[in-house]
Amino acid sequence: MKIAQARLVWSLALLVLASGACGGSEAPAQTGGAAPPVAPPSADAPAAAPTPSAESAAGVRAFDAGNYAEARKSFEAAAKKNPGDYDSLQNLGLACEKLGDTPAAESAYKAALAVKPDLETATTALSALYVDAGRNDEAAAVARAGLARHPASAVLHENLAVSLAAKGDGDGATKEFLQAIQLTPADPMFHLTFAHWLNVWKVHGAAVHLDAARDLAKEDYGLIVSIGFEYRMAGEYDSCVKILDHAITIKDGGEVRTHRALCRLGLKDEKGTLADLQGAVEKEPTYAPAHYYLAGRLATSKRYRDAAAEYAKYLELAPSGSLAKAAAERMKAAQDAAGKKK
Repeated sequence: MKIAQARLVWSLALLVLASGACGGSEAPAQTGGAAPPVAPPSADAPAAAPTPSAESAAGVRAFDAGNYAEARKSFEAAAKKNPGDYDSLQNLGLACEKLGDTPAAESAYKAALAVKPDLETATTALSALYVDAGRNDEAAAVARAGLARHPASAVLHENLAVSLAAKGDGDGATKEFLQAIQLTPADPMFHLTFAHWLNVWKVHGAAVHLDAARDLAKEDYGLIVSIGFEYRMAGEYDSCVKILDHAITIKDGGEVRTHRALCRLGLKDEKGTLADLQGAVEKEPTYAPAHYYLAGRLATSKRYRDAAAEYAKYLELAPSGSLAKAAAERMKAAQDAAGKKK
């Protein structure tokens, strides 16, 4: 897909199986100086379309091939040659994001918008970048400015919704989420993101949107697993098990089995929970959470020695993990209980 046509959507940080970060061993070049600020909406005549250059064409080819460092160099050269080349500037931002250089990406998007304030792709990308960075006031401001020019942009409504949700404005966020879904009802991510926030708010209604996302997800493994996770957060355990059954037919692994086990636990299916967790550690021994949750089920069955061993395995794999403190405490309790059983 050509990057000029790429639609940037805020990615759920909660996605259970996030794709790996792009980049390489070569340190990315630095962009020169601070870019101009985003220009406010005005009635000025639109910027003339930039004349394609050899440098910009080379950047597009490199980006499409996944050579982001090379793409960055080419787009920098194109923008230096023609500071009004807003396509190269916004594409430079995309390449910098792929390389993990957020400040340079921000500068590039701002520079593109200074040349062409109605550039929807750069507005969307900049607001998404601010959302990901937790800069929610800035994200909302950029998204609102973009919507003044592009009121039918579902992605800008989505970015505004997420920034408002993160700021605690549930009513405002809900309005924007529903607008995004109304504009683009066939996008499963819009349904999933709204369902996630409904779960965060502990508001009923997530299941409807998760069902919609499920029906639209097709064979997208990461998306399917994320939907399963949100079904569990919504207390829809039967739907959770069913969709993760499907995920496992696509790709089996410790993570997806652990999530299904927790859904089975919600259904009070102790036998199925234990079987899934045992399968998880067998399938993917290095997936630490599976050991932690397996230890819990073993302790419930009074298999304290085995439980202590599983907690120890979790701590070996994830000594600084989010469950490490609980694992250490429970391992000690299991060891004590095992000693008393002798």
